[in-house]
Amino acid sequence: MNRSDHHLYLAYGSNLLPDRLIERVGVVQTVSTVALPGWRLAFNKRGTDGSAKANLVPVPGSNEQAHGVVYRLARHQLPLLDGFEGCGDGYETLWLECEVEGRRHPVLTYLAPSHWQAGHLRPYDWYRDLVVAGACRHRFPAAYVRSLASVAVSKDPNSARAIRARCLLEALD
Repeated sequence: MNRSDHHLYLAYGSNLLPDRLIERVGVVQTVSTVALPGWRLAFNKRGTDGSAKANLVPVPGSNEQAHGVVYRLARHQLPLLDGFEGCGDGYETLWLECEVEGRRHPVLTYLAPSHWQAGHLRPYDWYRDLVVAGACRHRFPAAYVRSLASVAVSKDPNSARAIRARCLLEALD
């Protein structure tokens, strides 16, 4: 793939799980995992389904650190990903500089602006479990995985959606 034909994408939520991302946009290449000092993962993005979704929150000057995965996406996959992420309707794109394979690179990610944040919502159990499965897959630090797994959840009232997600998780076993 020619460099101009792709972008680096930083996943930190349910797209940490390559199977989830592949289901959405097709084949992707995992480039590396990254630590994000000065950022915290929060489940505070108001999802259109009434639940909380993952979001990165800046916490400059703190000891906090989030973790993510950088994928290489073909240019034609970006509009697909924008659609799944609700770009412009929940998340906005942001280019961050990240240390990837020993060099600084611009990576595309999605963050929820303040008017899409709601601290009172909980993620659905299956959503939180996708994030945890992705963190485990990429061997994130055990304390980080434990903190993700301890996030309080809600049961999804849409059983069909919950079953689809659980099937994806069960396929990993």
